[in-house]
Amino acid sequence: MKRLDPAADRYARVQAAMARHGVGALCLATPHLAAFASGARRVQVAGSGGTIPWVVIRAGAPSAVVFTTDPDGVPSWTPRDAVEPLHWDRDRQVVRIVALVAGTRGAVACDVLAPALREALGGRPLVDAAPLLAGAAAPRSAGELAAIRHALTAARAGLRAAAAAVAPGVARAALHARFAEAMSVAGSGFPLGEGVVRRAGAPLDAGDVLHAGDVLGLELGLYLDGHAGVAGDTVACGGGDLAGPRRAWFQALCAVAKRCRDGAASGELRAAAARAGARPDGLLAHGLGVGIEAPLLDAAGDDDERIRAGTVLVLGPTVGSFRATRALVVTERSFRWLEPAP
Repeated sequence: MKRLDPAADRYARVQAAMARHGVGALCLATPHLAAFASGARRVQVAGSGGTIPWVVIRAGAPSAVVFTTDPDGVPSWTPRDAVEPLHWDRDRQVVRIVALVAGTRGAVACDVLAPALREALGGRPLVDAAPLLAGAAAPRSAGELAAIRHALTAARAGLRAAAAAVAPGVARAALHARFAEAMSVAGSGFPLGEGVVRRAGAPLDAGDVLHAGDVLGLELGLYLDGHAGVAGDTVACGGGDLAGPRRAWFQALCAVAKRCRDGAASGELRAAAARAGARPDGLLAHGLGVGIEAPLLDAAGDDDERIRAGTVLVLGPTVGSFRATRALVVTERSFRWLEPAP
């Protein structure tokens, strides 16, 4: 039995979500969201401010229309006439997008606020694509979960390499260099953002030097085989006992994880974290797939977003000055860890 290409499986889920939401066309500009829906390698439209779509999906179409400078980066099942050159003139790009969606019915969904596109569409409804994409992202297939787990493992190995380089007199840049070396060994070509090393909650610059007694928070990530992996941990420079803080963090982690089930409200996770002593600081949890994805649960937020079964969540409670991350997948009644505890 022939296995379905993971990108084709995701595309089918996007089409099904479009039908459920009554969307005739989906326009995507955010690199990881466009890559998720189309299967194409990431492209950023220079000078667009991230608001000009480079992927257009029409209801019922066999593939996305991809505007790209990298035609070899589209899935093999994408028809040739669905790959178009990227217009560096944003007005020309918008005109072409409007022509593509003209024959579709229903609302046009977009992942960014695109005033130029809204104006060009005239009175046609332009709606937020976030609910549609959230429905398409979960549940993850077994192949996607395996790819995410592989990326998580590579990111954790890289973080351990960076942590091993922590010593008095070492510059922050040396930690990133160690992570980059580990990325190369794993076969990853791109980091997931710049990565962060914090001291007393403040990010360090590349040339900042570490000192004995520093308690450092490391958060690093990478892309591997089209999926993202992230890892976070807290380490002491020059020695120091963090066993107690790590135990307190682990208790908060488990308290939050126990609330991760299908239909749970984000407020439940925040309340569980607070009861376990976690600080309302930064992201308590975020989704993970082909990039950092929704939901983005701010520890100090007040939204009440519902969590779906099949969502991959990276939990990162902060207890005192200690923060680390651990990923899980949400199931109908509970959760399943995707990686060991750090």
